[in-house]
Amino acid sequence: MMPRLPIPSDTEPFGEETRAAVRHIQQTRKSMPPPSSYLTYAGQAGGLLSDLVEHLRYHTSLTDAETELAICTAARAADGAHIWSAHVKLGLQAGAREEAFQAIDTYAPLDDLTADEALIIGFGRELLESPQVSDETFAAVRARYGERGLMEITAAMSVYMMNATILRVMDHQAAADARPLTPR
Repeated sequence: MMPRLPIPSDTEPFGEETRAAVRHIQQTRKSMPPPSSYLTYAGQAGGLLSDLVEHLRYHTSLTDAETELAICTAARAADGAHIWSAHVKLGLQAGAREEAFQAIDTYAPLDDLTADEALIIGFGRELLESPQVSDETFAAVRARYGERGLMEITAAMSVYMMNATILRVMDHQAAADARPLTPR
């Protein structure tokens, strides 16, 4: 199935602001990853999103495995199959454990996970799927990761929720061979 709109390119059918954002993403990311590519329809917003994703994935105090657990927790909360499949693979390559991804996917109890896995996933469940984050969870994440890490985890989860909504509105489907999400 084709997305609802084509991914913009630096070609004549697209406006100059979109084309400038496309060039920016291509220069800084060396590719045109959705959803940043789709957001170039909104001009500079696509480039800004791409820069934010780049920063949150590669330039934080978190390990790559921690970042991928945060991203996958958000992808699960948003039922973002495209993001889920891509980032589980990246997470496993970064050293995150299959057991953690299984717990995220199936909303399983977190008792059998490492303390850090349970903290990230539990925080994400509260942040993204409940009315508020408890004082206890906030304090635990802050104690473990500091204010910087707390905000980096929050931002990574939040931006990937936004990414999932952009992909949803574009009806951007995961590849046929993608790792599926367990139906809720």
